[in-house]
Amino acid sequence: MEVYLKPIISACYVFPVIAVLFTLPYIIYEYHKYGSILVIRTGVVYTFIFYMLTSYFMTVLPLPPVDSVTPDSACMLLVPFDAVRRVVATANVTLSDPATYINLFKCGNFWQIAFNILLLLPFGVYLRYYFKRKWWHVLILSFCYSLFFELTQLSGLYGIYPYPYRFFEVDDLICNTLGGMVGFWITPLIVFMLPKRDRMDEIAYNRGQIVSEFRRIIAWALDMIAIMVPVAVFFAIDKEKFITAVYDVRYLVVIAVYIVIAFTIVTAVTRGRTIGKALVNIRLVRAESKKADNKAVDYEAENIKADTYRSVNFARLLGRYFILYVLCLPSPVYAYNLYHAALVADGWESAVSIAVCALCLMVTAYFAIDFILCMFSNTRQMFYDRMIGITHVNMVKQKEKISK
Repeated sequence: MEVYLKPIISACYVFPVIAVLFTLPYIIYEYHKYGSILVIRTGVVYTFIFYMLTSYFMTVLPLPPVDSVTPDSACMLLVPFDAVRRVVATANVTLSDPATYINLFKCGNFWQIAFNILLLLPFGVYLRYYFKRKWWHVLILSFCYSLFFELTQLSGLYGIYPYPYRFFEVDDLICNTLGGMVGFWITPLIVFMLPKRDRMDEIAYNRGQIVSEFRRIIAWALDMIAIMVPVAVFFAIDKEKFITAVYDVRYLVVIAVYIVIAFTIVTAVTRGRTIGKALVNIRLVRAESKKADNKAVDYEAENIKADTYRSVNFARLLGRYFILYVLCLPSPVYAYNLYHAALVADGWESAVSIAVCALCLMVTAYFAIDFILCMFSNTRQMFYDRMIGITHVNMVKQKEKISK
C-alpha cells in the first residue's frame, strides 16, 4: 500500500500550490460566466483538480534514479488480458471451491488490475455528473487519459529519463477505460445527494443578478494591476524615488490624481466597463433607468435589461474616483503626515494640523465601517457611489442561462 500512499501524499503537498495559481482565473471565469461563485461548485472543481493531480502522480511516481534506468528497465506489453492470465496462474483460485476466492486478495496481480480500474473510476463520475458527458464521450476520454499515462511512461517522463522506466501495458488501457465506464454507470449512486449541474447553474445565475462586494473588489484589483503598471515602471527605473515616495505625501497625491484621471477616462470611454469590470462582467451605470421616469431604481432587484441603463457621464465618474482615490484611500497617510507636522508646528498651525488629522481619521473610520457593511449586504453601495448616484450592474447575458 505504501507505493500508492506516496503519490497521494505528494499530491497533498503540490495541490495547495496548484490551487493558489488556479484560484484567480477560476474566480474570474465564474464571475464572467455566471455572475457568482457557488461553494458546492467550487468544491466539485477543486476536488476534480486534486483527483487529476493524484491520478497523474500515481502513474509517474515513485521516480527511480536516472542512472538506474537502462534499455532493459521496461518494455511494451501488448498482449490483451495478459494480466488476467497472470492472476489465474498465481492466485490459486478454484471456481468450484469458494473457499479459495480469498486467495485473490493475496495476489499482487489481482490488486494491480483492481487499482487500475479504480484509478479512473472517479474520472467517469466527474465526466457524467459535472461535465455532463455521454457514455461514449466517457469511453473515449477515459481511453485517451489512460493513453496519456502510458505514453508519459513510455517517453521516460518526457525525456527526463533516457529510457522508459515503467512498462507500457495494453491491459492498463483496458482496465483504466473500464474504470471510467464503471464510474459513469455508478454516478447516480454516488452523487444523489448533490444538486444537479443545471440546478447549480440556475442558482449561480440568480445570485449573479446581485453584484456582490467581493465581485467588485476582484474587478478593482484587476484594474489596479493594469493601471499601476506605468507607476511601477517609473519607480523601477529609479529606486531612490520609490524610497522617497514612501515618506513624501506629495508623491502619493500625484499618484492618486493619476489614478483618478486614468480611471475616469477609461471608464468614460468604455461606458462603465474597465478591464477588471469586463472580466467579471459588470458595469458602472447611473442609479436610474430610462424607463423609470427619473425615479431611482434598484438594478439588482429589478433585473432591468441592458438597453435601459443610463451611461455614467464624465463628471460623475470624476467625482466618484476623486472621492475614492484622493480623499478616502489616502486619508490614513494624510493623518500620519499631519500628526507629525503638528508635533513640530506651533500655535494655530499645530491646532489646524491636529483638526485636519482628526478629520482624516474620521474619514478613514467611516470608509472602513461602510466597507464592512457593504461586505455583509447584498444591495448596499459604498457611500461615494450613493453620493454620486452610481451603481454596478450584472452584465451576464440572458442567453447564457440556457447554454449547455
